[in-house]
Amino acid sequence: MLAYPVRLVPTREGRVRAVFPDLPQAVAEGDDEEDALFRAKFVLEMCLGHLTSHGHRPPPASEICGAPMIETTKFTRAEEPLAS
Repeated sequence: MLAYPVRLVPTREGRVRAVFPDLPQAVAEGDDEEDALFRAKFVLEMCLGHLTSHGHRPPPASEICGAPMIETTKFTRAEEPLAS
């Protein structure tokens, strides 16, 4: 299982953007915080899938006090070897 912290940022349009500091290419947006976090899991898994399909290991997760964490069980920890 992997878990990454996410930052929730309000947009000018009144929506909420979920940004992963460890995976800057993974960004999700929702109508509110709950919706943004729900969408963030899908975006996180898509991003990690892209990385691993290109032979890269997922980066280590930062420790950001108080930040919500998005978990996925589809990928292993960065320090574990990739399956052959």
